[in-house]
Amino acid sequence: MNDQERSMAAEVLKAMAHPVRLGVLEVLAQGERTVTELYEALGCSQSMMSQQLKILCQQKLVMVRKEGIQKYCSLCNRDFLKVFTCMHTHLRKYLNFQE
Repeated sequence: MNDQERSMAAEVLKAMAHPVRLGVLEVLAQGERTVTELYEALGCSQSMMSQQLKILCQQKLVMVRKEGIQKYCSLCNRDFLKVFTCMHTHLRKYLNFQE
């Protein structure tokens, strides 16, 4: 990676660096969800979810489409889920994470 790509990669990783945002990505791995479904699944407020979605959308990790009064969220790039596989392996292998 060149300097610009490393900088952009750091911004994407910063966007993921929050438990709620990681949860959003995990829930959306199962398919499209409404904003309501997301905040109910993750046990946070609607305003917190809106803030977290804004950050994920800015980094093109999540896209939101409006249909009537509902907002539907989905992943921009399903290949990005490979990061979770790598993280899970890292947690188990190197950080002695136990379920």
